[in-house]
Amino acid sequence: MLVFVDSSALKANYDAADDYHGRAAQLMARIAARETEITSFVTTDYVLDEAMTLIRFAHSHAKAVQLAEATLASQFVKVIYSDEELFWDGMNIFRKYSDKEWSFTDCVSFAAMTKHHVRTAFTFDPHFKQFGFSTLP
Repeated sequence: MLVFVDSSALKANYDAADDYHGRAAQLMARIAARETEITSFVTTDYVLDEAMTLIRFAHSHAKAVQLAEATLASQFVKVIYSDEELFWDGMNIFRKYSDKEWSFTDCVSFAAMTKHHVRTAFTFDPHFKQFGFSTLP
C-alpha cells in the first residue's frame, strides 16, 4: 500500500520531544519489520519544505538538513515535485473550501493524493480526515 507522508509525521519521527514521536516511531518500526501493508511513502516538496522548517526551529539547521537528505535519498519515499498543474489543483481546493482552516500545503497535499490515487496519509493533522482521507497511525 502506498501512503502519503505529511510534515507532522516527518517531524514527529525526527523530533524525540514531539508529542507524537512515540506513535510515529512505533509505526516506522512496524514498517521496518514488515508488519504492515505499507510498501512505500509518497510526499511533496511542499511537505518536505514544511517539515524541514519545523525541524529547523525545533532543533537545528543540521537536523533539518539530515531530514531532507534522508528523505531524498530514501528508496522508500518518493517526492512529488510541484508543477503548475499541481499548484493550481491545490489552489482550487484552497479557494473552494474557504470555511476550512487548511493550509495551502495541505491543499497541495490533497491534490497530489487525489492525482496519484493515494487514499491514506501518515499524519497527525486532522485536516486529512476532514477532506475524506484515511489516516495512520
